[in-house]
Amino acid sequence: MNPIKSRMYMWNNEVIMKKIAYFFIICFLLAGSILNAADQKIAMIAKVRGDVTFRHSDQNTFKNQAGTGTVLVDGDVIKTGKDSFVALIFLDDKSQVKLLENCDLEIRGQKVRNRINKDLSMNYGQLKAEVSKNMKGEFRISTPTSVASVKGTDFWILSHPIQGDMIIGLSGLVELMNQITGYLTTVGPNQTGFSLTNGDVNTQTTNPDDIPKDEMTDEKELQQLRIQFQNPQGETKNIIIDYR
Repeated sequence: MNPIKSRMYMWNNEVIMKKIAYFFIICFLLAGSILNAADQKIAMIAKVRGDVTFRHSDQNTFKNQAGTGTVLVDGDVIKTGKDSFVALIFLDDKSQVKLLENCDLEIRGQKVRNRINKDLSMNYGQLKAEVSKNMKGEFRISTPTSVASVKGTDFWILSHPIQGDMIIGLSGLVELMNQITGYLTTVGPNQTGFSLTNGDVNTQTTNPDDIPKDEMTDEKELQQLRIQFQNPQGETKNIIIDYR
């Protein structure tokens, strides 16, 4: 073979091999990114009572038993049974969500630096959100009827498949949008917002009898929950959470 052609042939082969190597490196990095994103730690279970289970996004059944200290990742769905209760705490700003009996909640969260944009989805049931006034990232809860967007506030969501949703404001402001019509209303302290299955929204003064009992207000003993995790740099960190 001509020496020039031989060198060109070898050079072409080398270029092809480099391209193949780069291709596999890129595929490997992308796969690692996907796996890392799928395992993003979003929240932790702070308290459980009764039958509480959860499933991962790649599972069809609620076969995992939830317990204090269980870490939930993006895409997990948690479910409470009859006479059951669970309290979740988010790892970035210690905002809390409490689910009463016969309720399920899908946890979605996108990490952006040191904050988590929280996008939660529940079907029906009763849920209390205690959003940190120093919250990091966005906080949104959706039902089949409504979307509630909040900024540092406490409120209840009571969602019913036929009647629609009640948002009971305890502090701060909640923007309530009906998913059927897009109508909006703002719910403040001592106000109840209604988002109905016919598309209507309105706000009224809260009837105290409509406020569910907070399962954790009667507990006097201060408890401490400790969890250990690794940040993206591989450093081990401890989160210590005090709650009542």
